[in-house]
Amino acid sequence: MNSPILDNFLSLCAIPRKSHHEEQVSRFLADWGRAQGLAVCRDPAGNVILDAPASPGLENAPTTILQAHMDMVAVGAEGSDFDPLRDPVTPVREGDWLRAQCSSLGADDGAGVAIAMTILADKSAVHGPLRAVFTTDEEDGMSGANALEPRHLQGDYLINLDWEGFGSLCCSSAGSDMYAFHKPARWSEAGNAAFFAVTVQGLEGGHSGAQIHLGRKNAIRLLTEILLSGSEAAGSLVLSAFKGGSAHNAIPSSASAVAAVPEDKAELFLAAARKKAGELLQACAATDPGAQILLGRCEGGKKVLPVFLTRDILGMLSSVHDGVNTMSKSIPGLVESSANTGLAELDEEEFRFVIHQRSSEPAITADMKRTFAAQARTFDFTMETLASGAPWPVKADSRLVELTRRRFRALFGREISVEPIHAGLECGCFSQKNPGLDIISIGPDLQDIHSPRERLYLPSMEDCDTLVRALLKDIAAL
Repeated sequence: MNSPILDNFLSLCAIPRKSHHEEQVSRFLADWGRAQGLAVCRDPAGNVILDAPASPGLENAPTTILQAHMDMVAVGAEGSDFDPLRDPVTPVREGDWLRAQCSSLGADDGAGVAIAMTILADKSAVHGPLRAVFTTDEEDGMSGANALEPRHLQGDYLINLDWEGFGSLCCSSAGSDMYAFHKPARWSEAGNAAFFAVTVQGLEGGHSGAQIHLGRKNAIRLLTEILLSGSEAAGSLVLSAFKGGSAHNAIPSSASAVAAVPEDKAELFLAAARKKAGELLQACAATDPGAQILLGRCEGGKKVLPVFLTRDILGMLSSVHDGVNTMSKSIPGLVESSANTGLAELDEEEFRFVIHQRSSEPAITADMKRTFAAQARTFDFTMETLASGAPWPVKADSRLVELTRRRFRALFGREISVEPIHAGLECGCFSQKNPGLDIISIGPDLQDIHSPRERLYLPSMEDCDTLVRALLKDIAAL
């Protein structure tokens, strides 16, 4: 199935566009817009705003904004040499599905960008004044949306194309806060010590908001539990290396560490760590059937952290909340608040880890933040807020929701579901900048986003395009 939408999506796959590294794709979209004869604005944050004139006779119709983000969570498959800053995504067609050869696909949100591009370029599409807003850094803090000037959101309706299930639309999203925790490193010689490498890999991972309710295990937390068990048995343990996770908003699927214990305690450490590893594998068999834990001696002679620093690091990682915190009391099955320990790394200068906390309830957000701050003080960590995202509240009288329900039923002969989500969408920022906007979020069928297993169902991308075009025509007739 060759189509303009797929062609546009493949053009995006050819451009490395990891969050915070969107310069190339931002320029590409601006140049593409100029080539289509559209009015183009590229702001200091790299956001690209494209304006298409209304169809003849519809100049006074309501203004509609199509919106998608240009960055992607670029994750390489385990064992691959995929470089997210240099390598393009290599799509692989499997029937009606598209995946990437050794990385995440980037259909979140390349598919949304491609749909908007296709409609903007089609002179036969019927619509009133039409704007497309392509933002940067949605996946790692939403700094593009936060930097967007309110004038670029002047309009009546906004269709966000960052949803992962065709047949449903999102009407509300959670707010989020991202925290970084720092602790300076101090290094010393290991002396007569036995070194062990511990690796947790093969976990399912996934989106830390939309999939947090599935109970998938966090590799950073599993690794911490193994090290703590081994440390208790050996009497002392020091870290030489620690690294886990690939993105703050992805549940970590792998993590690894190098630790040292006194040589005469090596067997005690090994026995306790293996016992804990076995228990953890059994506990995650249902949620993470591909999980593996590798444990064994490795080359010594490395520098290590002091015992007290190691204790603080492992104590902090094991204390902070991870996973679902509370469930909504008014919407069955909806997560109300959660936290994800998404990244952790020890380098020459410091140990640092990042928590992405989400909540639709401001009071719970404040309470969780106070708890994190108290834990940081207990274990002598510095805590900083990296980014905050506004919640997108339900609009009870949304005309766009009703239009979409009717049009979806007429086109596809079934009902579209309307649902909130426990994840952050840029719609929260947009509704804050222009409270009068009527907003929905829709998109094609995606699976396992933010992971090398990510897949895009191609017919649903065409169906989504059909739906958006019909909505634009309906809006123009209001």
